[in-house]
Amino acid sequence: MTQPTGNQPLYLQIRAMLKEKIERGELQPGDQIPTEAELVQQYGVSRITIKNAIKLLVEEDLVYRIAGKGTFVADPAEAAAAAPIKAVSRQQAAHKRKIGFLSPFTNDEFSMQLLQSIEEACKEQNVILIVRTATTQSEERDGINFLLEADVDGLLIFPVDGEAYSDAILGLKSTGFPFVLVDRYLPGIKTNAVYSDNYQGGYLGTEYLIQKGHKRIGIVSGTRSKTSSSEDRFSGYLGMAGQAGLKIEPAHWLTRTDEITYMDTEASQRIVTEWLQSQPELTAVFAFSCGMAVYVARAASELGRKVPEELAILSYDNPPVHDLHGRYFSCIEQQVDKMGEEALSLLLSAIDEPSLTREVVLPVSIRERRTT
Repeated sequence: MTQPTGNQPLYLQIRAMLKEKIERGELQPGDQIPTEAELVQQYGVSRITIKNAIKLLVEEDLVYRIAGKGTFVADPAEAAAAAPIKAVSRQQAAHKRKIGFLSPFTNDEFSMQLLQSIEEACKEQNVILIVRTATTQSEERDGINFLLEADVDGLLIFPVDGEAYSDAILGLKSTGFPFVLVDRYLPGIKTNAVYSDNYQGGYLGTEYLIQKGHKRIGIVSGTRSKTSSSEDRFSGYLGMAGQAGLKIEPAHWLTRTDEITYMDTEASQRIVTEWLQSQPELTAVFAFSCGMAVYVARAASELGRKVPEELAILSYDNPPVHDLHGRYFSCIEQQVDKMGEEALSLLLSAIDEPSLTREVVLPVSIRERRTT
């Protein structure tokens, strides 16, 4: 087994080795090059790496593909004659890129709005969009492999929560395949990402409640995750609470609830109600998700605590709850439409420039309604 060495990305090294074999005449025009599976075995790398290497050779007119048969070495004379036609074809293809979008959910309002913004941006850019959902890291890995098999040019990934970094996403990073994380980033690992300033959201939300006169503020959040925005929101809360001199009371925090109640709404509601009942001194609750905000409001109603007179509730994002006066919850509002637009723009740039690594951080704002 021959293994690439050096500092260049593996797919570039393999592309260079195959190109050298063609230029030396070891592979003649018309010869079929080894299959992807054979190259994986020969070089000891992933299939994604091989696909990227071959894609570059095709773009350089060194090889060509025949569906169902394989990849063959191109004749230089024929490639030169066909160059003007291929140039036009490439120009047309550049307007028909194909990307995949992988997301945990599509039924909550944030995810639906994000999907709509990405879809609209794809229409404007004349990009083909393939959507796949995943709720676990195992499904996320399968989804990434499915989209790669669909021969997408790049991926937008809204990562699922998990205690460890996704091996599938790390695999994309190591092979240099173009992707952009949406609404998340991997702390300590440089990737293309577009997400909200969640520290600012935690800070502003806490500052807002303090300015409303609240000194005993409860925090409710879900799973602690390597990619979760909740950690940044909590850090923002701690930063403002410390600056304002609030007494830090861990009993006022209900966190990591998803670890035992994931997808179980009745259990989640029961835990939130029991927690709120045990904290009668709280005058406000800052919920780090829409779902948690609704649980807190239901718990307050069940316990006879009037909102906002006896308990103010601030949500992150807009829970889809209305009354005759419109939206009900005060919230930290993210620029979801801009997030989708920026994510697609960054991905298209990364497809054109594989070495690109950039993070786009979007500011958030406060929308005051009747729960505060």
